[in-house]
Amino acid sequence: MVMAIFGALLPRFVILVGWANDSQAWVSALNGSPALLLGGFLFFPWTTLIYGFVAPNGLTLLNIVFLIAAFAIDLGTWGIGYFSSKEQVSSYRGT
Repeated sequence: MVMAIFGALLPRFVILVGWANDSQAWVSALNGSPALLLGGFLFFPWTTLIYGFVAPNGLTLLNIVFLIAAFAIDLGTWGIGYFSSKEQVSSYRGT
């Protein structure tokens, strides 16, 4: 449980601290779109965090591998939530 909370809050905290320290760099890394930063902060925090780190240096093959891994972690977070709630709902036998 603690690891799940840590994994969900850590990237958002790092994005928030990074944005507070240098907001212009984060907005420019995400192609000048604060809405993209907000959407990434809410729905894909690991992908947004890794992209914010690798975008200023350009997207090399290794950076793309890191982005794919971060995207898989974000999708896994959504999938775990779906399957855990599905198990709880399917065990309910209403009248």
